Amino acid sequence: MPNNDTLPRALVVLCHPNRTGFNQAVAEAARQALAATHAVDFLDLYREDFDPVIPAAELPRKFSFDTTTQRYNDLVKNASVYVFAHPDWWGGPPALLKGFVDRVFRPGVAYEFEGYEFLSKKKSALLKGKKALVFTTTDYPAPEGDDPSAVIWKKNVFDYCGIHDARVHTFYDTFNSSFEARHAWIENVGEKIAAALR
Repeated sequence: MPNNDTLPRALVVLCHPNRTGFNQAVAEAARQALAATHAVDFLDLYREDFDPVIPAAELPRKFSFDTTTQRYNDLVKNASVYVFAHPDWWGGPPALLKGFVDRVFRPGVAYEFEGYEFLSKKKSALLKGKKALVFTTTDYPAPEGDDPSAVIWKKNVFDYCGIHDARVHTFYDTFNSSFEARHAWIENVGEKIAAALR
């Protein structure tokens, strides 16, 4: 098996307060599936020492002195594949994960505005050619129209950063789902990742 130093990197981000729940199992399944072909960095945001709130001074300088944020910036820059696992709370990800995106997918990492000073600048996406998958859970049944999480991730986050190969998989009605159904969903995570990497 190749040394981890020679493998492309993947970043798996879990955001759920439960330590042993369904989201945790999905994230672990994703990590195991990716480990066959990638060096995997794994972040459990509720176990990390991370402040998701952007300090006012951080906005104008477009840089964070926070060492945890800097470490996350490097993980995002170095990864070729991103996987997020989280519950859908009120139509979007938990506040902690939203704060992660706010502070980590920042100028110089995920996008940049280029051009001469005092003139209009053009946005440059910095994550082109990378892949992303999101696994989210909700107690709601499948909607007739677009899934809210898919719109947020694919259009508002990934497209903006240049990631056009992004897939959002939502597990609907998890509250009423059976143990067998949830087990089958977890088993299917690896297949979805393999399909995305082809």
